[in-house]
Amino acid sequence: MNAYIADVFHEHNIAISKQQWIILKILSENHKGVIQNELAFITDRNKASLTRLINGMEKNLLVSRVQSKKDSRKNIINITTKGSELFLKTKPLILNSVLKIQEGITEDEMNSFINIMSKIQLNLKKQTI
Repeated sequence: MNAYIADVFHEHNIAISKQQWIILKILSENHKGVIQNELAFITDRNKASLTRLINGMEKNLLVSRVQSKKDSRKNIINITTKGSELFLKTKPLILNSVLKIQEGITEDEMNSFINIMSKIQLNLKKQTI
């Protein structure tokens, strides 16, 4: 699926990854920004990996990082105007891609798939603890 989304973005000359798009989606839904550590938790990424991702997005002016006024150890990540515009431009592409991917799959089949994937994720988490 990551490769398919990458191809869709490439076809439309959009230079972001699916992971960056997910960050933009989360930030577009949280107008006051998201604390960087919380963003790592929400996206299930380690802090170093998320920092690299945010650094690239900040360099491309898609997000901004502001030190928290309440706790100087925390950074708040906000979506920029450029990031919002890119998110709105790409959202229909993602929605259309999801519809194409789910074509011919019944609701019961989708529910079974989600259930199985949840169990696999749980099993993997047990193995890494």
